[in-house]
Amino acid sequence: MSFGKRGTYANFGLPGTGLSYRTRLDRASYSSRQRAQQAEDNAQLRDELEREVEALNSAVEAIINIHLLTPDPRTGHTFAELLHHYRELALKPYAVPAPIRPDKPVPLAEPTQPDDDHGRGFIGRIFESTEARQERQRLNLDRWQREVESYQQENALTLKRYQTARQLWAEQYSHWQYDAAEHDKKIQHTAGDIDRLFVADSGYFESLLTEVLQATDWPRETLVAFQVEPERSVILIEIDCPELEDMPTSSVRLNAKGTEILEKEISQKAVRERYALHVHGILMRIAGMSFCALPFEKVVISGYTQRISKQSGFLEDEYIVSARINRRDFETLNFNNLEFINPVEVFERFEVQRRMSSTYLFQPITPFSA
Repeated sequence: MSFGKRGTYANFGLPGTGLSYRTRLDRASYSSRQRAQQAEDNAQLRDELEREVEALNSAVEAIINIHLLTPDPRTGHTFAELLHHYRELALKPYAVPAPIRPDKPVPLAEPTQPDDDHGRGFIGRIFESTEARQERQRLNLDRWQREVESYQQENALTLKRYQTARQLWAEQYSHWQYDAAEHDKKIQHTAGDIDRLFVADSGYFESLLTEVLQATDWPRETLVAFQVEPERSVILIEIDCPELEDMPTSSVRLNAKGTEILEKEISQKAVRERYALHVHGILMRIAGMSFCALPFEKVVISGYTQRISKQSGFLEDEYIVSARINRRDFETLNFNNLEFINPVEVFERFEVQRRMSSTYLFQPITPFSA
């Protein structure tokens, strides 16, 4: 072996044969470490890119397969459960606590008037002059008078604050008594007629559906407007759907070496198919949520989008799909196998208004009314 500025070498030779071999040891060792590090880095890069591809594809799947989040209406509330809840709300005792009466303050103790010897030390008793004694007594008296004045002012201010708070409490307590009495009257009036009020209280049913919709997340902006007609057991829903331009227009995968994410543009037909699946999936999901939240018999649901009118040149709403869905028809779906359901084809089971070509081009329609 030889060591030098140019490196470390191993030299092999057979004497008398002229055969020899020479190789560099430090370069070979470095190359091995470098290759091992590079292999480790490549594996880490592949893992990171695979996670990124999985996240991108999952985001696309969440858009295309949004119908997978459709709840089973049979797991929702029954009329009996909602009536019980309605009774609890309507007949709930007045729960607003009474205003707290302020406590009468305890006056501050009056300062004690100092005697003639106050402030005189042991030495002062022996050596204090008449003038010094008079000055000390004068200062003690002045200090005491100031303390009495401060005490009187503080007690007067505390009493005034108490009287103001007491007056405010009396007014609040009077209002509280009135509100409590009115609440009791309302309960007494409602108790005998609560069943009739329940079936006609559209505000109550709309509040339940509002709570459900407000807790819902959408992968693309989706705006929902609705009203309920409990007497007819109908929910009317209109959905401002995302636009075709909001759909992902490419697919991604990892290259063979695992070093790069490859993105490939998909055809316009495939983009439109994604849009059709997304729109019908939204309608299917909201219909399921509505049936689940309210035990009504029918949902009339319509989706529209914004397009530039060829007549006016302005951006206008155009309805692209509308359906009347009966609960019994909706409940025939197999909610345990939603991954095998095509939401576009699902609507063929219902009364539907739709003008969609085989290449997923939507034409405007006139939506169903109630």
